[in-house]
Amino acid sequence: MNTTAAAPAGGITGYLPILRRRSRYIAIILPLFILLAVYVSFAITPLYQSTATILMEASTVDQKVVQSTVMSGANDQIEIVQGRVMTLGILKDLVKEFDPYPGTPMSTSEKAQQILEDTSLERVDPVTLKPLLDSNAFSLHYRNPDKERASEVTSRLAKLFLTYNQKTREQAAEGAAKFLGAQAEDVSRQMRAIDEEIRIFKNQHGDALPEYVQRNEASLDRVQHEIENLQQQILQSEEKEGTLAVTLSATSPNMVTATGDLTDLATLRSQYALAQQRYTPDHPEVKRLKEAIRVASEAQKAATSGGIVQNANNPVYATTASQLLSTRKELASLRAQMTRKQAEAQQYEAFLRKTPGVEREYSDIMRRRTALQNTYQGIQDKLQNAQVAVNFESEQGGERFTLLRSPSRAKLPVYPNRIGLILLGVVLGSLFAGIAVAMAEASDSNVRDTGDLPLLGNAPVLATIPLINTSRDRRVRRLRLVSWAAAYCVAICFVGIVVIHAVS
Repeated sequence: MNTTAAAPAGGITGYLPILRRRSRYIAIILPLFILLAVYVSFAITPLYQSTATILMEASTVDQKVVQSTVMSGANDQIEIVQGRVMTLGILKDLVKEFDPYPGTPMSTSEKAQQILEDTSLERVDPVTLKPLLDSNAFSLHYRNPDKERASEVTSRLAKLFLTYNQKTREQAAEGAAKFLGAQAEDVSRQMRAIDEEIRIFKNQHGDALPEYVQRNEASLDRVQHEIENLQQQILQSEEKEGTLAVTLSATSPNMVTATGDLTDLATLRSQYALAQQRYTPDHPEVKRLKEAIRVASEAQKAATSGGIVQNANNPVYATTASQLLSTRKELASLRAQMTRKQAEAQQYEAFLRKTPGVEREYSDIMRRRTALQNTYQGIQDKLQNAQVAVNFESEQGGERFTLLRSPSRAKLPVYPNRIGLILLGVVLGSLFAGIAVAMAEASDSNVRDTGDLPLLGNAPVLATIPLINTSRDRRVRRLRLVSWAAAYCVAICFVGIVVIHAVS
């Protein structure tokens, strides 16, 4: 009779007979999936991950005490150092020193690229080491099929981060000091050029410089006062000269002539008139007196014109002539002094007239000189701080990378997830075994108990015939069990060999 299998009664216990009847599906499918999962999890080439944790440690010295010239900020610094360390050029050098993939047909560039692909950075909490988006600590992960090489490469990468950060900070500090030194030298050169310009400007304008205004004004006042005194002295000397000249002109140079005659012109003329009456014109006495009159007249004319007769034998004339000469020399000296003082006054006046224009040019030069001096002083202050910062960075006093956790040898591979694969095999095996049991049970039309006869309703059952196993059935069953056991032993041995090889 054809009947449809109904759901077993009695809850979970109602499924136990079904599981016993279909145990061969469970015994075949579930172990098969488990063994397959174990084989796959250990047959796949494992990747071991080694991790080093690095902390961007802040400076322990107050920024007010020692001011670093290197850019700070952990958020940016970590990415900057990562971008500069994890480059093919640096990784090639690492591959040349230590080959992370020996025996592989890859070139040095390909191995460096593989290191780059197998390495990852992750921000972590510096205390719990759990992932954290914003942190000053990060974990450096590197994967390699060899756990020893994974640890060694991670250690070398961490060392690159530590040394490169320190080296770049020192180079940055030295670069800042060098730049400031070059700037200071450039400003110093400009200052020397301006100093030379000031020197040439002072040589060109001399006493017309603004700094000499007060001195020039005082000198001008002094010279003008001296000119006034000289003018008074010249007036007095000119009056004295006029008086002496008049006196000298009225005084006869000689008392007697060379022949012994008086130099009085009136007397000579009277004597000449008498001689003309007594003697003829050719008489010696007339000629002598005539000559005496001529000599006296010439002497008189010389005295009248302001000349001084030399070898005068009139004491009064000689004294007056001496005083006149002295007065004239004094007057000439005073006039020469007057000329010099007037020229000196004109010079000081010229200086004072030039001073406003010179002051504008000089102020412009000095403003440039002052600006350069201030700039130079500011650069010198920064240069001193930069030189201190160089020593500060060389002694690792600023921000620095510190190895928070050294890379250790991984015990289990990070890939594949063996436990996860095995659990997946258990789940899939159980799922497929359940499906197989359900399908077999659904397609089975045999009646084994009253539960398989839903059409009877509440009709009473007279009797049931139990399952009778013959000796042949028992032999087939034992043979099947032995075959399964042998197959499982072979599979387990094979998987075991793969596991042992993978673990070793």
